[in-house]
Amino acid sequence: MTSTTKLHQDLFRLYEHYVGEPDSKKDVYGYWLFILGYLIGATGVFAFVVGYAGDTGSYVLIRVSGVAAATGLSLCLFGLVLMLPVRKRGIQASVVGVAIALVGVASFAVVYPHDWRGHGADWSVEVIAIYAVGIGIIAGVTALVPVVTGQRGMFVEEEGQTEDPPILTGDALEGAQFAVFRDGDGDWQWHVLHLEALAKSTDSAVTRPAATDGIERVKSQISSAGLMELTTSAFRLYEDREENWQWTLARDDGSVIGTCSREFDQRDDAEGAVSLIKDRGPGADVIEIENAAFTYTEERDQWYWQLIDDERTPLASSDVGHRSQERAEEAARTFAERFEHARVLDVEHVGAELYERDGGWTWRLVDGDDDVLATATDEFDGRRDAEEAVEALLAELESASITTAGEPVHELYQTGEDWHFRLVDDSEHVVARSPDGDERYVDTKHRAEQFSEGAREADVVEIDDAEYEVYPVGDDAELTFDEAEASEAAAAGRELTADGGVVEADDDAGPEWNWRLVTDDREVVAASTEPHADTESATAAIDRVREQASEADLIEFENAAFQVYEADSGEWRWRLIDEDGNVLADSGEEHTSRSEAAEAMMTLKEQAPNAELLEIETAAFELFENEDDEWGWRLIDEGGKLVAEDPATHPTREAARAAMDRLLEHLDTSVRTMERPIFQPYASEDWHWRFVLPNGEIVAVSADRYPTRDDLVDQLEPIREAAATAKRYMIGDVTVQLYGTDDCQFRLLDRDRETLADSDVSYADHEEARAAVQTITENAADAPVFSIEDAVVRLENDSEWSWRLVDREREEIASAVETVPDKDELLSTVETVRQLAPRAGRVDFDVASFELIADEEGRWRWQLLDENGRAIANGSETYASNEAVREAVADVRELIDAASILEIDSVSFELHAAEDEDGWVWHLIDEYGTTMAESTQVYDTRTDARDAMNGVKAHAPEGWITFTD
Repeated sequence: MTSTTKLHQDLFRLYEHYVGEPDSKKDVYGYWLFILGYLIGATGVFAFVVGYAGDTGSYVLIRVSGVAAATGLSLCLFGLVLMLPVRKRGIQASVVGVAIALVGVASFAVVYPHDWRGHGADWSVEVIAIYAVGIGIIAGVTALVPVVTGQRGMFVEEEGQTEDPPILTGDALEGAQFAVFRDGDGDWQWHVLHLEALAKSTDSAVTRPAATDGIERVKSQISSAGLMELTTSAFRLYEDREENWQWTLARDDGSVIGTCSREFDQRDDAEGAVSLIKDRGPGADVIEIENAAFTYTEERDQWYWQLIDDERTPLASSDVGHRSQERAEEAARTFAERFEHARVLDVEHVGAELYERDGGWTWRLVDGDDDVLATATDEFDGRRDAEEAVEALLAELESASITTAGEPVHELYQTGEDWHFRLVDDSEHVVARSPDGDERYVDTKHRAEQFSEGAREADVVEIDDAEYEVYPVGDDAELTFDEAEASEAAAAGRELTADGGVVEADDDAGPEWNWRLVTDDREVVAASTEPHADTESATAAIDRVREQASEADLIEFENAAFQVYEADSGEWRWRLIDEDGNVLADSGEEHTSRSEAAEAMMTLKEQAPNAELLEIETAAFELFENEDDEWGWRLIDEGGKLVAEDPATHPTREAARAAMDRLLEHLDTSVRTMERPIFQPYASEDWHWRFVLPNGEIVAVSADRYPTRDDLVDQLEPIREAAATAKRYMIGDVTVQLYGTDDCQFRLLDRDRETLADSDVSYADHEEARAAVQTITENAADAPVFSIEDAVVRLENDSEWSWRLVDREREEIASAVETVPDKDELLSTVETVRQLAPRAGRVDFDVASFELIADEEGRWRWQLLDENGRAIANGSETYASNEAVREAVADVRELIDAASILEIDSVSFELHAAEDEDGWVWHLIDEYGTTMAESTQVYDTRTDARDAMNGVKAHAPEGWITFTD
């Protein structure tokens, strides 16, 4: 024996002694090569550690230990490759890897340390790369390639490609096997075995333990299994694992064609169901449906109906159960009648429903989920009145302002052709309003702004009887220009006049001043005729009026008149004035005396004989009639200069005289400078106030009355604050107001702040409520107005579309069975139900009837129904068409008629004729009616099948289990 052969035997014996029986010689060599590599690598690492610990480290030591460790790693990996089930090409690739790795190791030994890491030519990167490539090839063929590629076929042996005989892998039913074994001397011998597959499992197992459990169960019960011979179809009656009784209908070949539709608590109940099927099944008809039909089912002592079309597609169903089938049938007929005339109601965001309440009609807003959003507060005599009211509201709701209760607001609203405003304080009281209407919204808005801007600083001024007011000229002229132009001009530092012109700025000039005499009811008794440079000049003018008026005579003339008067220079002049006080002619020159002036005047008087002759020695009041036949007065001083005039005209001379008398009555009243707006209290039974601008315009008046002046003054402070901080809203016929703090709600107000409707839902905060209100206002124009006379079909969208039929009390009558992806398809479905429901018949169930059903994939099956329409048997097989399942039903009738009843209470063998072939087969059935195993082939005779079955029964309990990949 050569030394090589002896070494081979020794390696194998050592492997068998310490490791186990090897499958091949490469397992042995791989193992010992792994050990060798481990020892070499460990020696290298040990030498390196000990050398440095003893302070004997040197480049030689590092070179030797590095070469040893790297070589050991290469050999270890190659040993692992040999121990794995790697194909020949994989081993060849690993050999290449080992060679490359050893080249890298040798290169390290050559270049280290003189050409390593910054020294000499520095080959460190190249050497490491060579070694890494070699190691990568070795590891890659065994690990990385299967992981990355997801398959083992390239280098590793594929699953199922073993040396096991085909009979063990399931590829053949018969074969031979060499059994190799050791004899008494420890040497190897072999036998040739004849192998034949007698039985096979009917189900597959996911894991080896599961398969093992199944085999062990067969081994433990097969020896005690009885024998049942099926020569015809049969009902198998058995008790399942939950101790419930069931049955299956099997052909004579053992294939199951029908099962029970429910489980039974007692054996007698299951046997009774089978008896009913055997009695009624052979003569049962197939249910036929034309167009549509109502079917009825019983669930938990309640009866339900369902509308189906001729393809058995469910179209509608009742959601409410009924006590009997008769009541369910009556409900189905009622549904058909109500659905035919029901309106399709599509409320996507908001809708308005008209309904009766307490004998009258009213309305409410509902959302897309049919939840009530708001209910009207008023009731109407008829439905048409309620409809008109809600239609008018919806038309205005789209542009309605959204206000918040508890916040002061200026509300600008239109009544007829005029615009007004009112101030609402934080307690929801109207505390101020505009005195008169304006034709334009911009004018009213401007007055509200004037009130808001001046309220805080306005003085409280009470006029007892009358007062002189000195005020700046040109303050708050009437708006006749566009607001955009005003904003642009203001931004440019320019002022616009009433006609839209630009007033040139005069930085040095202050305001000019006028005066007026006003009574406590703001009647202007007298006013200045020209502006004055300052308040002192205006006050001096008032004093002059007082002086002149106290001495003035009353002059009344109806025709033109001549006047002789003394000029300021002391000279005398004359002039001719008409009855309106207009100067028609003047002397043109001055005279030294009155007589000289009179003589000159008389020359002209000859030309105007009807003119009166007036001699002015002091100031005089003149009463005159203008071209509109209105009368007025004016005050002329002794020099003939107009110093005061009536700001108004009167219908009669007497009225003008009375106005003049009022001036004389209040001539000596006090003088007050009015530089900013004022609150003027006044009494008229109760106390009121008016807000007056310096130009005398009243822009706001009190909306409340006060019992005393002190009460009025006390209430002015909150009014000032409300006016200054109030937001402005344009109010139409409808306003939405948010109110509440913790739970926010909303209400709809009319132009007079009367509540039209109040919300029925609450929101977490004002932001959520405002978002909900905006959804309502944005969709109000398209909101449907509806009334539920009897019932309506509501369309609903919750990811997919569906419908519900509800009555006026929102009780659901019926609903769709299936949802559809879009509205158009749903509308088409609703129309189909509307057409089919009135014509739908009743499915008449006999004592038993076959029903044909198609699944989603178009496959057909049958089920057997009792007289109540309940399924009592289900077909186990499916068919490609309606015609095929009808043919199958004909066969089922015959099978039921010929079927015997078998009770399965233990594991048993079934021997029966093969399906579609001449011959016999056997099945092993457990006590639960489940097929555990079956024969692998069809036997020519019953005796052959029985012998094969007995062979399995005799040898299987002691059979061993082998697994092949």
